[in-house]
Amino acid sequence: MEYFHVDVFSNEILSGNGLTVVFCNEELEDNLMLKLTQEFKQFETIFVRKIDDSIFNARIFTVDEELDFAGHPILGAAATIHSHIFRNEEDIAITFQLNRKTIIVNSKKIEEYYEVQMNQGKAEFLCEVSKEKRNKYVHALNLSEENLSKEFPMEVVSTGLPYLLVPLTSGIENSKIISSKFEEMLKEVGAKFAYIFDVNYIEGRTWDNQGNVEDVATGSAAGPLGAYLYKHNIFNVGHEIIINQGRFVGRPSKIKVSMSISEKEILVSGEVAILAKGTILL
Repeated sequence: MEYFHVDVFSNEILSGNGLTVVFCNEELEDNLMLKLTQEFKQFETIFVRKIDDSIFNARIFTVDEELDFAGHPILGAAATIHSHIFRNEEDIAITFQLNRKTIIVNSKKIEEYYEVQMNQGKAEFLCEVSKEKRNKYVHALNLSEENLSKEFPMEVVSTGLPYLLVPLTSGIENSKIISSKFEEMLKEVGAKFAYIFDVNYIEGRTWDNQGNVEDVATGSAAGPLGAYLYKHNIFNVGHEIIINQGRFVGRPSKIKVSMSISEKEILVSGEVAILAKGTILL
């Protein structure tokens, strides 16, 4: 099996969010994919298997579990397929069949990198956290009520993976998960992860729920955040949003989000650079 190491949300190698893309000739066992992901030690690894000319099955794993959806693996896989299989084409469209949804991704070659956009569909606004309950989430994130935006709500939004969006006006540099029960707390509001963001600078942060690893750039959170920013009129529909992430781990990245005016679907875009390739001897 061939695999590629790529950097997502950057047009240069050794920056952005690293990813391993594995090309599978046949369906692999779940445990094998998890072990390979743990071996690569990337935040996420995506396993792709060709179904038809431009249709691919995709399975996404972290070092702990499989995810039904994630943003930067989908973008990175599309660019890698473009580079590896459709190298003579300037523009391509790829369909990914995930566990619970189908995603269409467009890739365009730009000199030494790829510009990729995926349609995450319409956002689901699942719930707003009441003022009485939000204190415990604030404290679990090493923050205080003073850091929270007074104007905008703490809200759970999903375009495939539900995030608790926590709007801040200060203190993003101090945020971190300090509660050992944070994952259980998120389940109470139907969220899988939390995404902290500064409403003034549109900069975000997120971690695994143990707070051990901070993600560099999170496409699955960018869609919900973009939908939130449009819903609450922080940005007008038609205006492209640029989300900054990764500064605190030394890998500054930019994620672009827009909304189709007619369908109200969320579009997430990023650049991808191909770093390396190899062979799995199994």
